[in-house]
Amino acid sequence: MKKNFTGLDVLRGIGIFALLVMHTAFYHFEGLFELDLSNPPAIVTLIGLILMFAGVFAMISGLVHTHQHYRKINQQKVPFDAAVKYNLISGVLILIVAYLYFIFTGPGLADMSAKFMSNSILVELFTSGKLISTTVERVLYVDSLVMIGMNILLMGVFFRFHHRFFKKITPNFYLISALLFFAFSLIRIPLYTIYLDALDSGNWLVTLLLNWLVNKNNPVFPYLSFALIGAWISALILTVDFKKVVRQVLPLGIILFIGGVVLYITLPDTMLQRSIDPVWFALMMAQNGLFMLFVLAALKFYDFGKPRVPGFISRFFIRFGVAGLTIFFIESVFSAAIASTLRIFIPSLAFDIPGSLTFGLILALLWGIVLMIWEKSGYKFGIEYFYTRILKKYGGSAKEDKLVENKR
Repeated sequence: MKKNFTGLDVLRGIGIFALLVMHTAFYHFEGLFELDLSNPPAIVTLIGLILMFAGVFAMISGLVHTHQHYRKINQQKVPFDAAVKYNLISGVLILIVAYLYFIFTGPGLADMSAKFMSNSILVELFTSGKLISTTVERVLYVDSLVMIGMNILLMGVFFRFHHRFFKKITPNFYLISALLFFAFSLIRIPLYTIYLDALDSGNWLVTLLLNWLVNKNNPVFPYLSFALIGAWISALILTVDFKKVVRQVLPLGIILFIGGVVLYITLPDTMLQRSIDPVWFALMMAQNGLFMLFVLAALKFYDFGKPRVPGFISRFFIRFGVAGLTIFFIESVFSAAIASTLRIFIPSLAFDIPGSLTFGLILALLWGIVLMIWEKSGYKFGIEYFYTRILKKYGGSAKEDKLVENKR
């Protein structure tokens, strides 16, 4: 039973690298609030689409945590309850990091109608010199880290159901769960309206009950289905050879991707308005299929194809996949500090679309160099470093070995 999947580290790393570039580009683009969202430039639509790619992290997380769960039980002989407890602690830790991130160091929330950017505490400090408190909107916002933490916790529920009704690993349990949950996620469309009404009227009971389920941007509906698809792929890997995995996953991925694209093309374009409507569901369908294909391709190329040692470019992205959470945690503050410093020397500095993309790319490449140097210490004192040490008390994390793999 494999301990780690190199392909998933590469895929995760590419995703984090892309988000670093796009975060910086989006939040430092001077003309953001003057955009005509009814007829935006193609590059803006592309950036908006990439910023909605959180589902790939959900799918990778679901696959990895499922694989780790069964490896602990079947290979390390960890009792089932202890394995689920490990899953619980892991999810709680990610949620703690998620809320610290979005309150203190995360990116801004753009209010296009009010032409206002709601920044995190430290980003606002570096941007304007003002020390602010956080807002209800930022606390309630379901960003990608909150989504991953919630998915990890909820996966424990599905592990318990599986353990209760099946004596051996049954991939179809996770597939049927994923598809049913994805279809049921259509309920987010009416529930989101109810959520907004409750928030506006100060009905905090309904607001809090629905927040993780339906609030923007990456709620349980539908992102748990992405994690369950990852769990299905993991269960297949554990029970059949990879050729059979491909024969089952590839057709479904293609069907979902093509079906979602067809729906997106035929429905009115509301993507940049971030409306929760049938277009949103079409995008989720297409992404679910597309990410299945990404995961298959990454696993085939790095883990189940002909043996290959990752080259320089692969190693560059693997570092982001292994220790990118720490970089993700501080990148908004760092980019705000750099931009503010540049404006001291160039007061008229303003980033257009090409300029903001270049700025984002340069900073992301600099982070790659930082990770290259930091790797030599085993990424000591980063978030992943402390995360693995806490989890060591509950059976250990496979990530711990990856942190020190190239330590020298």
